[in-house]
Amino acid sequence: MQTFEISNKKEFMLKLLKTDLFDSFEMREVILHTAFKMIIDGKRNKDYYDTANSAEYSLYITWGEIRKYIYDLIQGSRSPSYMKIILAANDKKTASLSEDASAFFLNISYKDNGLICSTGVSYKSFTLDQGADKIWDKRIKDFLFQYDFI
Repeated sequence: MQTFEISNKKEFMLKLLKTDLFDSFEMREVILHTAFKMIIDGKRNKDYYDTANSAEYSLYITWGEIRKYIYDLIQGSRSPSYMKIILAANDKKTASLSEDASAFFLNISYKDNGLICSTGVSYKSFTLDQGADKIWDKRIKDFLFQYDFI
């Protein structure tokens, strides 16, 4: 696990909330503290969809599906006092990176005007090998550098 302080907060938030840069990630959870506290679970409610087509949807909603709703909740004259967004690589990306990992996470936290990203890996079973962590940490670090976020 690595933590990265985002120096270019305005550009990062613009890309996160207004472009498709993060859209392929699954949204696991969003916590917002505005005038009230909101917790949004990213698990897809399959009962909402047509039963004939429900199998084609992933277990979690993608950031691309929810992004505009999160933006609508955040926009206004005041920034949230706290925000946490937990994103995960989709199943296809996870399988391509490591057969030992069940999920690769990107945690985005905003508090006290500071914006931090941290990485995380969930393994299928206990292992001392931290190879998947190193791969994911490097991928996220390179991604953040590529877009001049850090």
